[in-house]
Amino acid sequence: MNDSTDAIIPAVDKAVAILRYLGGRQGGASQAELSEALSITSTTCYRILQSLLRAGFLHKTGGSYDLGGGILAVVQKLNEHSAHFACAQPILYRLAEESGLSTKLSIRQGEEQLSILRSESPLPMSVTGKVGSHFPLIEGSVGAALLADTPEREIRTLAKRCRTRVPEQNHPELILAGVQAIREHGYCLNAGQNRWHVEALSVPVRDKAGTIVAALTLLGTQADFAEKRLSKIVRLALRAAPHCAP
Repeated sequence: MNDSTDAIIPAVDKAVAILRYLGGRQGGASQAELSEALSITSTTCYRILQSLLRAGFLHKTGGSYDLGGGILAVVQKLNEHSAHFACAQPILYRLAEESGLSTKLSIRQGEEQLSILRSESPLPMSVTGKVGSHFPLIEGSVGAALLADTPEREIRTLAKRCRTRVPEQNHPELILAGVQAIREHGYCLNAGQNRWHVEALSVPVRDKAGTIVAALTLLGTQADFAEKRLSKIVRLALRAAPHCAP
């Protein structure tokens, strides 16, 4: 089954939009504001809000809705992952400062990759990514880093089972090339060959036993990874990666 608008449940899509909107807003929002900002009819918005209130995902104070404590149970696993890799956060901060690029740490979760930590670039404008974002495991430089020790047959099987329309789904040689780059050079540079048209450089993070437990990634533009800068960025990433493991 492929990613398709035919497979989307509109009410669920709207509920997610409400949660995301409130998650980025201080002080909550009224039903009228949510309805207008998200182009949701008043009746539908009311019903979704009542469902989220009942689940404990929202609470209401006066006429404003905001995220409720019940949502913590949903993100508990993410919090546990972040706590497990807490030692990596200062490494990400330092790497962002030294490289001038946004950095993130991702882990494997089933057949997906999940961003659990990040640090913003110190520059006023930069490419970045959200904590909690998840993508197919086989996608991009992150996927290559997480799958660097995985046999080719298993990677091809993951590509066949992928339900999201990414280039690697029908062309597993893309992820296999990234895996080979890591095996040969220690890093993989995804030069704008992703859905977001951004550059990403990833290296695997290994624990004391040598097992890959995460992927360390730097995000930027084509100019950020120009040849004259690439060697420095690679050196910084390879130096930082061993310190990101718990």
